[in-house]
Amino acid sequence: TPLPTKMGCCSSKAPAPPPAKEHSPSKMYTEQPKPAPAPEAKPEPKPELTPEEKALMQLKLVYDGIDANADGAVSKEELAERLKKDPSLETLIKDAGFNPEFHLLEQLDTNSDGKVTWEEFRQNCKKAAVKEMKATGEVAGAELSAEEKALAQLRKVFDSLDANADSAVSKEELSAALQKDTDLGALIQEAGFNAKYHAFDQLDTNADGKITWEEFKQNLTKSAVDEVLATGQVQAAPQPEIKYEGGIMSACCL
Repeated sequence: TPLPTKMGCCSSKAPAPPPAKEHSPSKMYTEQPKPAPAPEAKPEPKPELTPEEKALMQLKLVYDGIDANADGAVSKEELAERLKKDPSLETLIKDAGFNPEFHLLEQLDTNSDGKVTWEEFRQNCKKAAVKEMKATGEVAGAELSAEEKALAQLRKVFDSLDANADSAVSKEELSAALQKDTDLGALIQEAGFNAKYHAFDQLDTNADGKITWEEFKQNLTKSAVDEVLATGQVQAAPQPEIKYEGGIMSACCL
């Protein structure tokens, strides 16, 4: 009986096929371009006031400047003191048809109760204020009142930046505020500085690594006054809620 044939190393067994190559999804499909990042949202511009609205707003600044104790009524003493302090107020009074040298309070005090309310002052001086606004771009007597209000509100801005209440603003405190308050950046830009690059170094006049109130005031007062004359407020200052009626700022003007 023949012996069975032994299969050795030279057997004719077919080799196994090579494993199939895995195709990565990135090679099977064309990569789609990544969508462009959405553009940074810009704050909507604030509506511009009409000459009448702006005149009324500045007239309220004048009134508040006269009302020294802020009790909502102007006394004879307050009116006389303001006329002495700000001679330009006489221009508004004369343009409104009154004599600033003869019983002025009695002329403005429509209901003869010994004081002048905002309603009485507005009723008597609005027409002259609008005329001045259209002619010169400003109500007579508003400049000093705007400067006083700007300084008071600029101080509020400074105090809000000074998070640790050490009477100085650090680079970190300013940077944090600029990131969340576009109005502060606008105020700095209006003062002629670059709010996006080295704003701290520009405001730190003596380069001692901190911004004092004197430096802050010196650098930003003019732009703050311009904002108050234009809008009635330093926009970066903490503000009470303002209600609008028919597009007119009722909180400061009505």
